Amino acid sequence: MRNIVISLIIVLLSTCWSWAANGDIDAATEYKETIGRHIWVYQPEGADWHMQDALVAYRNGQFTSSGNSVLNFGIGAKPVWLAFKVKNNGHKAVRRNLLLETSWLDKVDIYFLRHSELIGSYHTGDSLVFSQRPLEHRFFVTAHDFSVGETIVLMRIESDDAMVLPFYFISDEKLADRNQLQAYSYGFMYGVILALVAYNVMLYLGLRTNPYLLYSIYLLFFLLLNTAYTGHGYQWLWPESPYWQKWANPVLIMACTVSGFAFALQFLNIKAAWPRVYRFIMVSSAVFCALMLLAMLSGEFVVSLLISLVFIFFFYVSSIGLGVISLKTGNRFAKYFLLASIFTICGGVITANTIWGLIPFNEITYRATDIGMMMDAILLALALAERFNINQSEKLLAEKMAGIDSLTNLNNRRSFYKFVQPIWAMGLRSKSNTAVIMLDIDNFKLLNDTYGHALGDQVLVQLAETLQKEARSGDILARWGGEEFLIFLPETRLADAVAIAERMRNKINAISVTIAKGEKLSFTASFGVAHTCFTSVSLDELISQADQQLYRAKKQGRNCVCFGLD
Repeated sequence: MRNIVISLIIVLLSTCWSWAANGDIDAATEYKETIGRHIWVYQPEGADWHMQDALVAYRNGQFTSSGNSVLNFGIGAKPVWLAFKVKNNGHKAVRRNLLLETSWLDKVDIYFLRHSELIGSYHTGDSLVFSQRPLEHRFFVTAHDFSVGETIVLMRIESDDAMVLPFYFISDEKLADRNQLQAYSYGFMYGVILALVAYNVMLYLGLRTNPYLLYSIYLLFFLLLNTAYTGHGYQWLWPESPYWQKWANPVLIMACTVSGFAFALQFLNIKAAWPRVYRFIMVSSAVFCALMLLAMLSGEFVVSLLISLVFIFFFYVSSIGLGVISLKTGNRFAKYFLLASIFTICGGVITANTIWGLIPFNEITYRATDIGMMMDAILLALALAERFNINQSEKLLAEKMAGIDSLTNLNNRRSFYKFVQPIWAMGLRSKSNTAVIMLDIDNFKLLNDTYGHALGDQVLVQLAETLQKEARSGDILARWGGEEFLIFLPETRLADAVAIAERMRNKINAISVTIAKGEKLSFTASFGVAHTCFTSVSLDELISQADQQLYRAKKQGRNCVCFGLD
């Protein structure tokens, strides 16, 4: 007996809750949330029902409670009739807007009835050109003055696309506020994406690196896809093409997914690292595209939409796999791609569950896909920016290493001229003192032949380190070739250059290199010094003069400094 009483109480409470949830709409109330729980639903078997048939069915109790704040009938659903009552208990008419925030419905017919008589109607949908809408709005919205008493609202919705129906019952002020908020948010999102597109196109034009171009194409297709399913595309880009509006979503989903795969494969270097995975992705994409083309040629819209949705789901799953694979192979940029893919998937899951009624419906949960894609775009842009910085750093390092002698870490001839030429030009204008020292290791060939090239390299390294320690901060050193070294001394008089050369010669004399059995080997160097006040000599002529002085030092017995004027 006790169990029966409890069961009756539960049924009674459930019934009361259902009545409360599906009660009449109060015209004086501002409803902040969707009004799906106040709407009654009927899906007749035949598609030729008229408004009077629906009204009779509604009065006869054939309509059932929706039970959800957002109505969802899925893809390819048959036409549905909806109904709810609006009561105005005040003393004057109240103006309210019925806003249906779905932009891809084929036909939307709304009827306002009082005492079973039609007092107003609203007919729209994507099957009509955009200019035929009573109100220029990307969604389906109509205003009505609800008179004192009771008004029945009947609606017929038809769509081959996903029939998701978030209804709002709001005032003109709230509608304007909602439009403004969405305009700002979409303006910000579109502005960021277009800026990223422009930035990466410029990088591609400057660097001719494919990932930047593919990323720009991917972002452009996402932008077009977003404008298609938000209604901005029909409002701004193709308002006179209902046919394209119908097919835009599946076609752009396919284009966005293909471009996403193209970018991912290139960015993660999958072809080189995992050629089998690369071929699998390419073949799978080709199969999906072929199936999509066949469905389009057959005019099967629902099939084509399902194919595109399965394809983009395949892309999301594959992106995670590609990111993990690339990360394991040591691709430092894969972490950005993996994180971006996770954001996109999470956004899509939240939006899908919002539409299905599993989580509360609001502006954030409904647009979680947009937020996820924004994070995706920003993270991938950061990855490409880091890649650009690393490439530039590697390029600069390569250029630097191209001008450095690999053994001694001194400048080579090319690098020497690169650094000296601007200093030489300044000295030429100011006619300042400039000197050049050329030195050569004495009997280096004999040392190499006797002790081997490994010891010879060690001698060169020790000498280069000594020259770097003894040179001044503004002096420019270079390995001129073999065992010859050159030092450029700006703003230096001859006497100072000779003193520097003597100091270096003495330091070199003190160097000892260990050979077999702990024996030490010393070596010497000869120096030639040339000087100019920029009377008429060129840089190459000055170097030639230093070479001539070095030759004199060799002739005079080596291990000495010879010098001369220009």
